[in-house]
Amino acid sequence: MSKTVLVVDEHLFDKLMGKIDKLTEKVESIGLSSNDGFKDKWYVTDEVCKILNVSRRTLQNMRDSGSIKFTKIGKKIYYKASDVEAFLENRSCQ
Repeated sequence: MSKTVLVVDEHLFDKLMGKIDKLTEKVESIGLSSNDGFKDKWYVTDEVCKILNVSRRTLQNMRDSGSIKFTKIGKKIYYKASDVEAFLENRSCQ
């Protein structure tokens, strides 16, 4: 594989690096640490089935009955780890 060498004017290079620095600062300023809503781990259906030791159909029934909280994005279903833990705690108390 051949490599291409580009020659860039120093002024343009400095301008580009300045933009990269600004983007880096923006990304760091909106980091996940400032958004508590995304600190929690999220599971997909197969992971929750393994954790709860249930089939996909049983998990669907649990969703339909409102027994477990979930979020649907497109066709994919996600479960917040704290919601799965809360479900387990509620089940163990019964």
